[in-house]
Amino acid sequence: MDRSRWLTAAVCVGGWVGLFWGLSFFFESLMTESFPARLAAEPVENMPPPVDMAAVQRSWPDSLNRPQDRARLTGYLHKIEREAPLQTIAPSASVQPVVLDVGTLLSKADPHAGEQKARVCKSCHDFAQGGSDRLGPNLWAVVGRDIAARPGFSYSDAMLSQPGAWSYQRLFDYLESPARAMPGNRMSFAGLRRPEDRAAVIRYLATLGPAPPPLPQPQNTN
Repeated sequence: MDRSRWLTAAVCVGGWVGLFWGLSFFFESLMTESFPARLAAEPVENMPPPVDMAAVQRSWPDSLNRPQDRARLTGYLHKIEREAPLQTIAPSASVQPVVLDVGTLLSKADPHAGEQKARVCKSCHDFAQGGSDRLGPNLWAVVGRDIAARPGFSYSDAMLSQPGAWSYQRLFDYLESPARAMPGNRMSFAGLRRPEDRAAVIRYLATLGPAPPPLPQPQNTN
């Protein structure tokens, strides 16, 4: 009889323990997940939404009613306290623009390379002596020629308004960006970004004529 009572008691105790454990697991699953402070150092994909510092300041101290919010903010503050301050580079007091020496560039330029790069121009220009005009004027002996001086060609008003001649410097600036160098002209070519490419094309153009102007002297002696 005593043995039956002990068995019954053990079954009752085991039942109560199982019921308590089940209820504990159930209620814990209903509770909001806590966010310990260490989450501030977790990878980005594992972190909860970032702390909205502006919202915290506006509604302080009611903005930290939940324990997980306080834990995240505490972890965030501890993290930034351990980080080294960002290194800032002070702007230079005098930043001088880069001035390209056309004389030096032309002295090093290869006319044969310039001829290859000038092929893109042949869809609109003829380079041959006595050649006809196309969408653009014939470019034979263009170096040193007056701007908009090709007889019979219909130049734009922007081109006609330009005084002077096609000097080496003028061609160098124009070939970088025709639209920027001479707003309103009809040339649709975007330009040559690299200074070395522009110098090579100009050296090639200087070979197209009986007496091109002498090359400008290099200014950089280093």
